[in-house]
Amino acid sequence: MMLKHFLLYSVDDEGIAEVDKNLSFQSRCITSLYERCFSKFHTTEIKQINIFCVKENPKPNLTIIDGFCDQEILYDVVEFFKLDDQEKKEVILDKLKQGIDKVVKLNNWESTPFDDAYNCVKEAGYKTNYVWKKPKSSPNRNYKAEVIIKHSLFLCEIYLIVKDKNRQEIAKKLVASEKPDELLFRRHLGELKWLSNNEVVLFNSSKTNYVSVQKLNEYQ
Repeated sequence: MMLKHFLLYSVDDEGIAEVDKNLSFQSRCITSLYERCFSKFHTTEIKQINIFCVKENPKPNLTIIDGFCDQEILYDVVEFFKLDDQEKKEVILDKLKQGIDKVVKLNNWESTPFDDAYNCVKEAGYKTNYVWKKPKSSPNRNYKAEVIIKHSLFLCEIYLIVKDKNRQEIAKKLVASEKPDELLFRRHLGELKWLSNNEVVLFNSSKTNYVSVQKLNEYQ
């Protein structure tokens, strides 16, 4: 089994749909960055680690069901919501590490891959925007299209961007704006495809709709 996913929750998250009151929503930009930094790690029974913040008496042992490993740590999230954005990102990484360290110790795992991912997030300056998949060149090679995911604490914005041969941005279109959770925003991400030398589209996951940037020669 391959360990790939890491999530941070509060026991108070359940039933709260507002992003500004929900730790799991706000933490996802950092836990996602941690996942992108994390190298391959094989385990016997764990594919995802869920860290739960509790106000008191965290359970000392972890629970593993169907590949999902739950671990509790002591943290009152009331304090989290008082922080500014940068402080929140730092605390998210801190609490994630605190929980992961407990899981690593209880499983007698080598800690290096987890420490490396933690350091990678810090070295990235907690910057959570990224390019989705690989950019694609137009058939005539005059343009290159890419999809940018702007994944913040409160929002995820998806942009379709086109650059010229000099890597200068010549077109940019907002594809979607969603809550910062892949379960919601990944439905907009299906296939990036050039329909001609002057039109590129991003299909949604079901390929029932798309966003287009076209007439690129008019931008130059």
